[in-house]
Amino acid sequence: MKNQECYDKNGKFLGWFSRSVAVVCATYAQDLDNNVYVLASQRGKGTPDPEFVGAWNLVCGYLDFDETCKEAAIRETFEETGVELPKACVREIICIDDPKSDKRQNLSHRFVCILPKTTDNYSFSHKNNEKDEVGAIKWIPVDKIGDYKWAFGHDKIIKEYYKDFVKF
Repeated sequence: MKNQECYDKNGKFLGWFSRSVAVVCATYAQDLDNNVYVLASQRGKGTPDPEFVGAWNLVCGYLDFDETCKEAAIRETFEETGVELPKACVREIICIDDPKSDKRQNLSHRFVCILPKTTDNYSFSHKNNEKDEVGAIKWIPVDKIGDYKWAFGHDKIIKEYYKDFVKF
């Protein structure tokens, strides 16, 4: 199968439309009582998937030119939540490249970050969000994720990665 040709409204060839590279970052931290939380944001009305507006998700986004997937995960986390991730704390877990795993056929690089400080040391910001992309931002207790509606099956990722990779 060929990549799709892409043209502007005047018929000028713009290039090829093909699969995109996405990143997802599951960021965990403890509170002062050693309870484990995951960083999450609520999808705003400006997101492209109307069925998930108001649902919660892990930080996710697309790879920009001139950056690595790890850099994209760090950038997206800062843009969507205001939280700065230390590069040394972010590690890639897997790349999902099955075209049937995502309706857009994205390649999805998934990361885990275990933050070194407690949740009270991090503040949130909407300053670098795309318009109406992000609603609320908060730390959600890992043992309470079932109380929330999640986009993209992120609740399953949170549970799996907590069990397999989160060691404080």
